[in-house]
Amino acid sequence: MLMLGHAHYLALNLPWWLQEPGWWHELARAVRVFIFQHQTGGLFVVILLEEIGVPLPAPGDVAITYGGYLTTTGAIPYPLAYVAVVSGAVIGATINTTISRRYGRPFIQRFGRYIGVNEDKLQWAEQAFKRWGPWAIIVGRHIPGMRIVLSALSGILNVPYRVFIPCVLVSATIWAAIFLELGRLLGPRARGLFLIFPAHLIPWLLLGLGLLLVGYLGYEHGFKPKAWRHPVEDPH
Repeated sequence: MLMLGHAHYLALNLPWWLQEPGWWHELARAVRVFIFQHQTGGLFVVILLEEIGVPLPAPGDVAITYGGYLTTTGAIPYPLAYVAVVSGAVIGATINTTISRRYGRPFIQRFGRYIGVNEDKLQWAEQAFKRWGPWAIIVGRHIPGMRIVLSALSGILNVPYRVFIPCVLVSATIWAAIFLELGRLLGPRARGLFLIFPAHLIPWLLLGLGLLLVGYLGYEHGFKPKAWRHPVEDPH
């Protein structure tokens, strides 16, 4: 609890250029209010949208934790909160992998070179899936930032639904239990997670990635310092 308090203090006392923009804070608050007002349905929708790949100002982990706190107030019955998280995760991940199954590989073939993804890397990922089997999905989904990526990869690599859906179900049941219990443990402090999550860094991260992309494209298309360019050989 003390660590959460320190994190909240640091989030409020960051340099101005790292502080959360007001509009982003309002979006994060809107997610919390949406869950509070719509209770089980709100929790389901937030998890569903995140699993599909819709960018949200607060991660699903925070939403579930807040839902766990709401189960202690009677706003959401615990069994319904659990079902909302698991069903939202399974349905959202299935939609994600279905879209990726249809459009993922054409997208990679056309734009993959700009984001560092090519057929060789897809083949490497496919070998990893074959090597680890269902564990690649069950365990991999618990790695921060990998849930949506794994759903998309599963679609691109045509992982059968009979394998993908049970793996997501098993992983989601563990995920839901962990963060619902965390919310019950934190109590009202769970609301503070919407403020201390470093969502304010996302615009800066996107800007940095954009600059790196521009630099990479410039490098690949010949805008290199003269010292880096290969000298033109004398034909004589």
